[in-house]
Amino acid sequence: MQNPSTAVLILAAGASVRLGRPKQSLLFQGQTLVQKIVSTALALQSGPVLLVLKEGDGIDVQEDVIKIYNSDAALGMATSIHSGIRYLETQHPNIETVIITVCDQPFITSSLLQEMITHYRETKLRIVACKYDNIVGTPVLFHKTMFKALYGLNGDKGAKQLINQHIQQVGLINFPLGNIDVDTEEDYERLIKL
Repeated sequence: MQNPSTAVLILAAGASVRLGRPKQSLLFQGQTLVQKIVSTALALQSGPVLLVLKEGDGIDVQEDVIKIYNSDAALGMATSIHSGIRYLETQHPNIETVIITVCDQPFITSSLLQEMITHYRETKLRIVACKYDNIVGTPVLFHKTMFKALYGLNGDKGAKQLINQHIQQVGLINFPLGNIDVDTEEDYERLIKL
């Protein structure tokens, strides 16, 4: 494991309302979407891997993953971020950075995550985000000095508003396949045809 370490926080407590079924359980390339991102995060070997689920989710993943159950998941993505950051601050206070990611971007790779860490180490920018289709988004790396600001997030906006507020402190990594995610049945049908 590299030192100082980077945790990976996987947000998987969403209701998948537009899809109509749990996207975490959708199959792609022989794995569920959540198993795929968990495997990717574990392969990075940079620090603890946290998976935030909604209360009652019985998702089966590798043992090396720390499952955090968010009883407030219905209040939005921000509550999952809060749950993960709170866990890191109490159980892993020496973590220097965290990569926040989602489970419905199936083309995230461990090399992409490593590139984000390397960019942070070279630039010392407090935020490193991915860029695709003129969008700046997930996965996103945050230095621990941004944890307080992450607690200030509300609802389902996620960290995008924080990125926009601190755009001068954001390093960007090109992730051309980052625009491929699964929010609807049509998105999933397109994905499995790739």
